[in-house]
Amino acid sequence: MNRHSKLLGGVALAASVALAASACSSSKSKSSPSTKPTGNVTTLPSGANSSAEGFNAAVNGFVRPTDKQGGTMTLVNRSDWDSPDTGNQYDAFAWAFDGNYARSMMAYAQKPGVEGTKVVPDLAQAAGVVSDGGLTWTYKIKTGVKYSDGTVVKAADVKYAIERSNWGQDVLQNGPNYFTNFVKDDTKYQGPYKDTNPADGVSGIQTPDDSTIVFHLKQPFADFDYLMAIPGSAPVPRSADKGADYFKSYLATGQYKIDSYKPGVEMDLSPNPSFDPSTDPDKLHVLRASKIVVKVKQDKSTIDDQLFNGSADGDLTGVGVQAAGQAKVMGDPKLKADADSAYANSESYFAINGTMKPFDNLDCRQAVEWITDKNTMQTQLGGPIAGGDIATTAQPPTVPGWVKEDQYATTDHKGDATKAKASLAKCQSAEPDQFNADGTLKTTYEITIRDNADREEKIAETLQNNLKSIGIQTTIDAKPFNKYNADFAGNRQYSQAHKVAISFSKWGWDFPTGYGYMYGIFAGSAIHESGNYVLSWMDDKAVDQGFETALAETDKTKRDADYAAIDHQIMSDALIVPIVYNKELVYRPETLTNVVFSQALGMYYFSAMGVK
Repeated sequence: MNRHSKLLGGVALAASVALAASACSSSKSKSSPSTKPTGNVTTLPSGANSSAEGFNAAVNGFVRPTDKQGGTMTLVNRSDWDSPDTGNQYDAFAWAFDGNYARSMMAYAQKPGVEGTKVVPDLAQAAGVVSDGGLTWTYKIKTGVKYSDGTVVKAADVKYAIERSNWGQDVLQNGPNYFTNFVKDDTKYQGPYKDTNPADGVSGIQTPDDSTIVFHLKQPFADFDYLMAIPGSAPVPRSADKGADYFKSYLATGQYKIDSYKPGVEMDLSPNPSFDPSTDPDKLHVLRASKIVVKVKQDKSTIDDQLFNGSADGDLTGVGVQAAGQAKVMGDPKLKADADSAYANSESYFAINGTMKPFDNLDCRQAVEWITDKNTMQTQLGGPIAGGDIATTAQPPTVPGWVKEDQYATTDHKGDATKAKASLAKCQSAEPDQFNADGTLKTTYEITIRDNADREEKIAETLQNNLKSIGIQTTIDAKPFNKYNADFAGNRQYSQAHKVAISFSKWGWDFPTGYGYMYGIFAGSAIHESGNYVLSWMDDKAVDQGFETALAETDKTKRDADYAAIDHQIMSDALIVPIVYNKELVYRPETLTNVVFSQALGMYYFSAMGVK
C-alpha cells in the first residue's frame, strides 16, 4: 500500500486489521484554541457511544470517544506525500488522511471491524442507482457543499475530477485509473491536458444538471460504489486546475483546509470556514482539533522517540513502531494497553522483474522463490505480532474468497537450496549466454527498496545473501518512499538502466475484492512507463484472462473462486515472492481521542481523531 491500495467495501473477513498511526506518551500537554472551533461540532460518530480500552481496543471499538474540541494535533511522517492532490496520489496514508480536507462521492463508514468496510454517501446523497442491466450508475450530489473559497460544488466538478485523475495520467501519474477500464468512452478522450477544449470529455460520463452525474459502463461492475470512494472522485473545478501543481492551491471541501504545504518539511491545516455541517449528516467530517500539523521526512531512526516522548501524536506513515519500540511496548503493560496489532489488509512481497533477462525465464524466477528464507524475514519484520504471518499467496487472507496454498513450500519456510539450484540449472540450459561456466549469473542486479523502514533493508539483505548462495549477485538501493514508483522501482527507464531485477512492495487493497486487491499490481493493462505498481512488469496473458473471466461472472461465490484462481496463476508464474501478511504494532497515546482502526484503510482513521 504503498496503498494504499490504499480501500474496501461491503464484505471482508473478520480477521482484520492493524497498521498505522502511532503516537506519543500522555505527558504531552495540549494548548486550547483561542477561539472555539466552528463547524460540525457533534464529534461522536455513529457507534462511538462507548469507550474501548486495552490492547487491540481500537480494532474493536472507539478509544476515548468525546465531544471535546480544540488543541493542535501533531502527526509525523517518515516520508512525504506523492501528492496532496486527491487526483494524483496512491499512498495508503494519504487516503487515510484525505477525509480531513476532501470529500469523495462515497466514503468508508467510521466504524470498527467489518462495519467499517462498508461505503456510505459522502458528497453523494446516496449510493449509486443502478439501471440498464448494471450498465448505468446514477448519483445525486448534496446541495450546498462549498469549496474553501466559498464557491458551490457542481456535478460537473466531479466529472472533471474523475477525468483528470483517470484520463490525465500523462500529467497526474500517481493515482489509479479504474474508471478507464469500465466507463464507456466512444470519443477516445485524450484527457484534459492534451485536449483543452472544455466541451470535450468522456462520453460515458454525463451531467444533465448541476446535481446529477451518470456513468455508462462497458460492462456491469458490481463494485462501482467502491470506485466512488477513491479520493480521485473528490471534486475539482476545471478553472482551478493547475495539473501536477494543483496541490499548491487545492480547494478543500472537507472540515479542514490546507493552509500551507512545504514538500519535505510540513503541512498545516485549519478549519474550513466554508464547511457546512448540515451537508454531512453521517458526521464523516467533524471538527476535533483546532489545527493539524504534519511533519514529513522525519528521521526513521528517531521517529519512535517522538511518539514516546510526547513531541508527536501519531505516525502517519502507518508502518508501526520499529524493533526497539516493539520491545518497549510489549514489555510494558501500560504501553501495551495503548497499542493495537492484528491483520491488516496488506501484504509485503518482493516482485521479480519478468522482463529482464534471465528472469524472463520461469525457472530463474522460481529459483528466487525456492531460495528465499521467509522465516528469517518474518523475524526481521517484527515477528508474528509486529510483522505478520508468513505469506505464501498473492493475496492476504482478509480478501474474500482467499484460498490457503503454498506452491513453494520449504521446511519451516527457510528456503530450499537444492530446489533453487535445480531451477537455476534449468534456466542456465535455456539462457546459457546469461551465465558463467560455474553456473553463476554474469550480471549483478539491483534489489530496490523504500527508504522509510529499517526492516525493509534487513529483509533485502537476507534476500541478497540467499541469492548469493546460488550464484546471483545483487546490490541494494533504498529510494525515497514518495518517488519510489514514479521515478525508481515503477519507472521502466530507471529499472532497465539500473538492472532492477527485484523490488520490494507493501500493498493493500483499493477495495475488498480480488479485483480491488490484485488488478493494480498484476494486470497487464495496469502497467505504466512511470508511476507503475506492476513491479513484475509482466503482461501475463493468463492473469489477464483470469480478470476477464472474473468480471464476467455475476455470481459472487464463483467470482471469488475466479480471483483465487488468478492468485494461483500468479504464484505458478512466480511474479512475486510473498513474505508476510502484514501486521503492525501501532501505539496510540492517551492524548488522542476518537481513535478507531479502519479495516477499510488498514490504519487508523486519521480524519476521525482528535486530541485532549
